[in-house]
Amino acid sequence: QEAWIEKSWLIPSYGPYGPRPPRMATDLLLSERQVSLLDELTSSVNSGLQEVADAEKGSFEAFHKHWQSVRHRHLQQEASKRRGRWQWICQVQEICNSACEELDTVLGQLKELDRQRCEVLRKTTALHKECEQMVQDQERLAAEAEALAERLDYFDRVADVACMLDHQSANGLLATGTSTTSTSSTSSSGSDLATVLDQIDGSLSFLELHPDFCQAQPYTHQFEHLRNRACLALRSTVQRSLEKSLAQVEQQLKDGGSVQTQVFCSQFKAAAASYRPLLSLLHQRLDIHETYAVTLEELEGFFVHLRLKLLTLPVSTHLQSIVHKDLEMNQLAPATREASAYILEVSQMEHQCFEAYFELRQPQEALRSLMETIADIFYQTMRPLVLACDSIDSLREIGDSLQTDVLEPQRRSKMDLVSFLGMVYRLHKDVQEKLIYRVEMYIRDSIKGYVPSNSDLDYPWVLYSAERQEDPLTESQTGWYPSLPRTLSILAKIYRALEMSTFQGIAQEAVDLCMHTLKEAAQILARKTLPSCSDRNMQAVLPLVQMMDSQLFLVKHLLLLREQVAAFECELVVSEKYFNFGNLWEALNLKLPDGILGILKPTMYHAEVDSKKDIESELKSACETLITNITAHITQPMAAMNVKIGNYLANPQVDRASLKEQSFMKEELHGVISTFLDNVKVKVPFATAHIRLYLSTPGGTDSSRSTSPILFKPVEMRLVDTWGRLEGLLEEQNFSAEELTEMGFIRPDALRELISSLFNSVMEAPWENVVQTVAQVPRNRSQVPKAMTEDGAPMDRQPSATPSTASVERNHSGALQDAGADTAPASVAPAAPVAPPPVAPAGIPAPAGVPAEPAMLVEGAAPALGTAPVTMPEASVESGTRL
Repeated sequence: QEAWIEKSWLIPSYGPYGPRPPRMATDLLLSERQVSLLDELTSSVNSGLQEVADAEKGSFEAFHKHWQSVRHRHLQQEASKRRGRWQWICQVQEICNSACEELDTVLGQLKELDRQRCEVLRKTTALHKECEQMVQDQERLAAEAEALAERLDYFDRVADVACMLDHQSANGLLATGTSTTSTSSTSSSGSDLATVLDQIDGSLSFLELHPDFCQAQPYTHQFEHLRNRACLALRSTVQRSLEKSLAQVEQQLKDGGSVQTQVFCSQFKAAAASYRPLLSLLHQRLDIHETYAVTLEELEGFFVHLRLKLLTLPVSTHLQSIVHKDLEMNQLAPATREASAYILEVSQMEHQCFEAYFELRQPQEALRSLMETIADIFYQTMRPLVLACDSIDSLREIGDSLQTDVLEPQRRSKMDLVSFLGMVYRLHKDVQEKLIYRVEMYIRDSIKGYVPSNSDLDYPWVLYSAERQEDPLTESQTGWYPSLPRTLSILAKIYRALEMSTFQGIAQEAVDLCMHTLKEAAQILARKTLPSCSDRNMQAVLPLVQMMDSQLFLVKHLLLLREQVAAFECELVVSEKYFNFGNLWEALNLKLPDGILGILKPTMYHAEVDSKKDIESELKSACETLITNITAHITQPMAAMNVKIGNYLANPQVDRASLKEQSFMKEELHGVISTFLDNVKVKVPFATAHIRLYLSTPGGTDSSRSTSPILFKPVEMRLVDTWGRLEGLLEEQNFSAEELTEMGFIRPDALRELISSLFNSVMEAPWENVVQTVAQVPRNRSQVPKAMTEDGAPMDRQPSATPSTASVERNHSGALQDAGADTAPASVAPAAPVAPPPVAPAGIPAPAGVPAEPAMLVEGAAPALGTAPVTMPEASVESGTRL
């Protein structure tokens, strides 16, 4: 039966609109209502089936009938349910209709209530507006009443202010200013006056803003009158106080005679405390009205007038007592220092006294006038003395005292003394101008215009005949040409006294003139005639001696000048600009450049003069001349042989190999070699002695041993190179070793050792031997000087005197370098040769630095020799040293 029921689900059912589709498995997902209906149907089917089973078991027709009945009952049940629902809906609709009617009634009542509320609100708002308007009217009327009362107060103040001024005048607080000494009374008076001035200023400001008010103009005049009255009362009070203080100070001066400087200010400072508040009222109102500014300026001017009346005569008298007419020139600088200290103290005290009364402001004409007048007293007192002073030392000390004691300390001071310092600065500039003038006069007269005497140019006697000086500075300058110490002395004096730019210009001029005098002195020594000698050997070296005295003098002093000038940390460079109007001459010759207007357009040129470079250039030139001439004198025996060899090789028809067979080679070569070696043995020690004497001091030979080798090293190089060229020529002509030995020829290395040994022997010899060697040649002296000890003293005396040439040895690094150094400073590198180079034998290849003699450079000679003239380099590869 259950299986049949399950199958019956597949039988299509009939609905109101026809058979329903068979149920599928997806239809099992039914709603709750459908499930309940199916349950009822199932229960009905089950009951019907039970009945059918009992009545007609297995009959399909009975089942169909039963099904129809079940279905009919079901349809009736559904219809009854739908009718119940419609009945419920109708009831709900009736309820809603009644509710809507009630709502309409309520809304009508609400609208009436809202209308009544709006009416109440409108009436309340109107009432509030009326109240607010009444309150505003009340406030406006109160403000107008208050403003009217306030404006009327500005007019009513006239009587009150006049009463207050009358009351203060009656009590003497303003009229006398000194009727009460109580600080509280003074403060009360100042506060009352401040109140009065505030009321006056306020009323005038109001009336100026409302000139259209009734009676504004008359009240304005009344208030201005009251303000002028108050200012006049204040001014008269302060003036009386100042006059009273002045009378007290003058009485003290009469009673006590000479008094301290503090007395001039003590009475004024004591009274200033009482009147400073009153004057501060004027200072605070400077921007309000010009009356206050005028009153304050009048009081400041009156104060300055009284102070100058009190101070002018005593200060002038005191300054005159310091710098009186009988003052010596060397006392001028200390007097200036004392006077400047005194006037500075007076200025500071006056500034403090002025500040005790008045507040400082910018600008303040009265204070400036006070400071300038006090400084002008000092200036007018000191300026005539400065103009009359001709001492450079005094002028320098005066400038130093003004700079160090007044100007520099006050620059760091908090006190404003600009006006006073301006006058002191003006005096300082006058001192510097006078100093510059005297220095230029000294340079012109004592350096440029110096006329040397015979004793000034008595070289080398002045180097070893002077006695030891007590002054170390004078001793160090013994043997100096006078223009050199004068130049260095004047530069040392003005180095810190003048501005650097001014000092550079003066130093450059002084150094140039000093070099000019040294060159002139060297030329005089070069032209100085030496007395003839009976000894032919000494007579032969006279030109060499004359040249060495001249050039060594110049080298010595240029080294000293370079070393001393280097101590001044400045550049001795002067720039010059000048115009060239050469186009004017061309215009006169009808050559018009750039048209007619080209005449009016000159050419501007710019040039720089560097004195330090000029010193280096002159030093290089002097050293090169000395080296060249010494070498030429020693190699002089080879000159004749060189000419003959050159003339022979100049003939293109001769055979170079036959030079050995020529007669002059056989007859004269031996004599040339022996003479050259004799010159080396004689003239090398002689020249070395001169170099050591000039470039060292008797008591300081260590420096000469480091300076002299550098100066002599190029001479040795040239001699050895010339000798090497001769060796090359002899080897080219196939001279045997035996022939060279017979002629006395030595190798260049041996010659170098010989020259070095001769040079070192002189450098290590006692000082008296050096002096004797130099003194062998007479120099217009009747007697030969005595031999000198190592420290410069004569042999028969104690070592108490020394000739000193000083600074050549004092600075090794600034002068010539040691002979063992790899290179010398670039600053002392020689320039191009300025004298004839040493003569090299013809046919000998010229080494670097030894050019051939011009006389032997005939046509065809140079190609035959395979040589060419070469200028001397700055450094020698062989020696590794340059000058």
